[in-house]
Amino acid sequence: MRKVAVVAFIALSAAVCLLWSRNVRLRGERDRYRSNTEALLSDMKRMQVDSATVAVDVKGLRLSVEEYKRLRAEDAVKIKAMGVKIRNLQAAARHQIEVSGPIDAVVRDTVIIRDTVPIVRQKVEMITPHIQLTGLIENGRLKGEIRIPVTLQQAVWIEYKRRWIFWKRVKAVHQTLSSDNPYVQIRYSEYIAIQ
Repeated sequence: MRKVAVVAFIALSAAVCLLWSRNVRLRGERDRYRSNTEALLSDMKRMQVDSATVAVDVKGLRLSVEEYKRLRAEDAVKIKAMGVKIRNLQAAARHQIEVSGPIDAVVRDTVIIRDTVPIVRQKVEMITPHIQLTGLIENGRLKGEIRIPVTLQQAVWIEYKRRWIFWKRVKAVHQTLSSDNPYVQIRYSEYIAIQ
């Protein structure tokens, strides 16, 4: 009778351990699914930090390697082309920005020397801290270059649902992206943490 009780106790203990581990895994999947759904349904929060810096706050997705390969196949191909193995990938981010700013340039006459012959042309120049435009007007066409220096700063941070002494439950992963150029608008930003 004792042997049967011991065997039954061991079998029940093994069953409880197995069910406990499955319960923990299912809770983690449920929480990840809930946070991904919330991240997909939430809007970008735009903030004006100062006169030149604009920031955007978006929530990040948490995907497994297999989900990333299936849902972001085009991005996975680009990442592989860069020489990074998908299984070693920690996170992937993609940003879409748009630059639109007013151009108010001065048109002046200038002299260009070609083969020791001076030629009079019109020069266009606009130099500001955020837009640098220089060019020449020749034969009814504007030829030159425009430079728009942009620095994007990205901060990834975690919002916890519950926090105890040693135990933390992740509610969402946030990404804050800021631009130092007031003429740059961040249209789209996504952050995917690979698990």
